[in-house]
Amino acid sequence: MTTTQEPAAPAMGQVPAWDRYFGLTARGSSLTTELLGGVSTFLALSYIVVVNPAILAEGGIPQQAAFFATVVVAGLATLAMGLWARLPFAVAPGMEMNALVAFSVIAVLGFSWQQALGLVFWSGVAMVVVTLLRLRQAVIDAIPAGMRVGLATAVGVFIGLIGLQISGIVTAEGGRVTGVGSLTSPAAIACYLGLAVALVADRLKLRVAVLASIAAASGYAAYAGLTQPAGGGDAGGWFDAMFAVDLGAIADPKAWSVVLILFALDFFGSVAKVLGLSARTSIVADGEVPGMRQALLVDGTATTVGAVAGSTSYVAYVESAVGIRAGARTGIASAVTGLLLIACLVATPVLTYIPVQATTGALLFVAVKMLPTPTEVRTMPGLDVATLAAMAIVTVATSAIDQAMLVGFLLQLGACAARRVRPNLVMVVTTVLLALSVVLQYVAR
Repeated sequence: MTTTQEPAAPAMGQVPAWDRYFGLTARGSSLTTELLGGVSTFLALSYIVVVNPAILAEGGIPQQAAFFATVVVAGLATLAMGLWARLPFAVAPGMEMNALVAFSVIAVLGFSWQQALGLVFWSGVAMVVVTLLRLRQAVIDAIPAGMRVGLATAVGVFIGLIGLQISGIVTAEGGRVTGVGSLTSPAAIACYLGLAVALVADRLKLRVAVLASIAAASGYAAYAGLTQPAGGGDAGGWFDAMFAVDLGAIADPKAWSVVLILFALDFFGSVAKVLGLSARTSIVADGEVPGMRQALLVDGTATTVGAVAGSTSYVAYVESAVGIRAGARTGIASAVTGLLLIACLVATPVLTYIPVQATTGALLFVAVKMLPTPTEVRTMPGLDVATLAAMAIVTVATSAIDQAMLVGFLLQLGACAARRVRPNLVMVVTTVLLALSVVLQYVAR
């Protein structure tokens, strides 16, 4: 993934206080770029406003209540990500979690939706605790530099898979690729058009490449009849799940594995996404992501609040890559995305004109840009290349970033054993926890 060179920054004395707070000039961005990035991220993830309530309704959670929780909690959490953590990441309900809760925790394990939300709540509490104790930072510090490139690649592959699945170019079952779908359907054509427009605009070095892609694909989608039902509805049902969460469900022993799975998916998924999406951008300073601890506290807190309001776990959203590719580098972009999410309370019907299929070309464009170039691969150590390739393959096979992360850790530990080097204890413990959560996920299915 390449970054655009920015003009030399002015002297600090000439930079306004709000600019210094967000690091706008320091990260080589501009207010216009941040606004465009925030809008781009919102358009890429706006499908969640409709999809999350629909999935949770399958588990019995009142759909209007899930809609309210999705929009308001995601909006406020994304605002917090922008104004406090000052990072360009959106926060919204994770698609890997809502399906798990609706179709496994409730439908298979037999928990009521109130109990299921209670388990989500406790997983969020665990997230906040380990972040406050700086255990998450210890895990981040234990990730080898070479593996971080693998994480960026895995996230890019994951984004590409999302685009291909939504467009119907590949088929999937349970989130996993099962074959080739239709290559000539209206949804596939919308994808091709969006990707072509993005590539041309990028070639012309236009910052609006992503927005132009979504706009062009939306125009074709309207012509082809690709629309989606508007969410929202009357306000009367918005609060039907408020405080309905059953916190006592944690006393059931079979609930403990569910909490661990939800915790692991959120814990490792957010770390992977934040590190992967920030890699090789001006967001990173001295090898670190400033505001990482605040970012992780935001998603953990959002999960607890969302459970109380009527939704499943909130995570740093991978579609933030769309805004970052458009140039977003600061929390200003997240603030814009957060405000647009909250505006969906009254403006959701507008999203009918931007169906999720219209974002697939942009997602593929971002995915390609996140992959390392052949030149970069040739200069990498053999272990890092093997890690990168293995993580990409596992992501394609499983559509699970946490499982790709597990393979990366196993390869790194194997290299330590081959060299007779004592591995980092935190990396060993993390690998064991990841392995346990992956096993439990398969058991729960």
